[in-house]
Amino acid sequence: MTMPGPDSGIARFLTKICDLIFLNVIFLLTSCTIVCLGSAVTSLYMTALELHRERDCTPVKDFLRNLRKAFTASTPAAVLLLADLMLLAVLYQALYAETLLFPPELFVLLCIASVILTAVLSWLFPLLACFENTFSKHLSNAVRLALANLPVTFFITTVNLLPVLTLLFLSQFFGPFLGLWLLIGAGLGAYVNLFYLRKIFRQ
Repeated sequence: MTMPGPDSGIARFLTKICDLIFLNVIFLLTSCTIVCLGSAVTSLYMTALELHRERDCTPVKDFLRNLRKAFTASTPAAVLLLADLMLLAVLYQALYAETLLFPPELFVLLCIASVILTAVLSWLFPLLACFENTFSKHLSNAVRLALANLPVTFFITTVNLLPVLTLLFLSQFFGPFLGLWLLIGAGLGAYVNLFYLRKIFRQ
């Protein structure tokens, strides 16, 4: 019985999984600090893009290099991301509160606003990772691309909201899902999203 060589499909697949696990772990460690949150997400996509391009990528080393490179450009996006995370936390608390915190109409409007903001951010961070531009141009392009590619927007937004959706609709599986997400979720999500986004960015 022969062992699979380093260039076999199985070996490449297992190597990619290991790379994504290392990428996911270093991302979680750096994103725990609010200061590095925006640059960590941008660096996550920058490093995932290098994995897509089949370059000689060392996930941890390349992520840290990209983290420094992306820090300044990602700061405004980090403010939007923090606002989105806080809004999601408030909505989750309101949903399960014993007393009504918001009128139902306001709750629905805030849910819609959160989904829209998440959708825009789902385009914004990959744009920051792939292109050099001013933040206002990146934000404008993220909005236009989100509206022009609604099926892709729906998909990548769903991928990015998977922890929240699992907690809301499949709470009995949230424990195992959380363990899997902490192992590889963010890295795999960025890698999967870029599979579709790269095709659009080439245009």
